Amino acid sequence: MAKKSPWHSVKQSVHHNNTSCNTGNNIEKENLRDGTGGKPLCAECARLA
Repeated sequence: MAKKSPWHSVKQSVHHNNTSCNTGNNIEKENLRDGTGGKPLCAECARLA
């Protein structure tokens, strides 16, 4: 479980904070943004925590 600063995709309704999250790791660079974007935590990141 490696946590880091949150990130999100402009195309998703959630943010990520776990480097083991497959969904978070598959965000295309052009859609990637730092921070939570005001979005809730991804269920996969929450489960990995």
